[in-house]
Amino acid sequence: REPVFGDERNPDSEDAAFGDDELRAAIHGYYAMVSEVDHHVGRILDRLDALAIADETMVIFTSDHGEWLGKYGRYGKGHPADDAVSRVPLVVRAPGTAPQTGTVGTIVEAVDVLPTILEYAAIQIPPALQGRSLLPLLHEDAPGDPHRPGSAITEHRGWKTLRTDQFRYLIEESGREYLFDLESDPDEMVDVSGQPEYASALAAQRHALLRRLIARERPRPRTWTY
Repeated sequence: REPVFGDERNPDSEDAAFGDDELRAAIHGYYAMVSEVDHHVGRILDRLDALAIADETMVIFTSDHGEWLGKYGRYGKGHPADDAVSRVPLVVRAPGTAPQTGTVGTIVEAVDVLPTILEYAAIQIPPALQGRSLLPLLHEDAPGDPHRPGSAITEHRGWKTLRTDQFRYLIEESGREYLFDLESDPDEMVDVSGQPEYASALAAQRHALLRRLIARERPRPRTWTY
């Protein structure tokens, strides 16, 4: 089955039709860079140990995006920001919190990093700041954060997506909507937005995206002096 967006090019890069050799070289180069980053992160952690400040230093490791690397016949990043592009590592070591190993399945966003750092440093979080602190998720056996939206927004010029545990909803500037059921279709190959049995799910995702957009555009504090 052909992917829904398999024939589209990323407008922000020069996607070309790679042959097998070019694709192999691109993947090799990508993994080489991962290894290099891993090496230098290790150097940083070793330095923290050498300075005897590792036990008082929060370490956060993440990335702004992933890469297709040939998945769906595409390269780079962009529309529609499926998991290959938008699901990235987020590793946190926060001394003073109960140690937790493994992974947390809760959906979080990059905008959650700043309020996490502020709360950990005992700095008041501005009420208009987007994102929610991740500290409630960092404690072993912690109940989590009941107010967390349970979704992630990815957006760029002309489109927005909402990712929940079960669905990815995408809407374009034209009004065209897409819906992918990640439980039955984790590779996001089948758009189910037009299937009657998904009508209520489509409406719910549309409404959830609207609520989140309204919530994050709440009034900002006044900064003018007149």
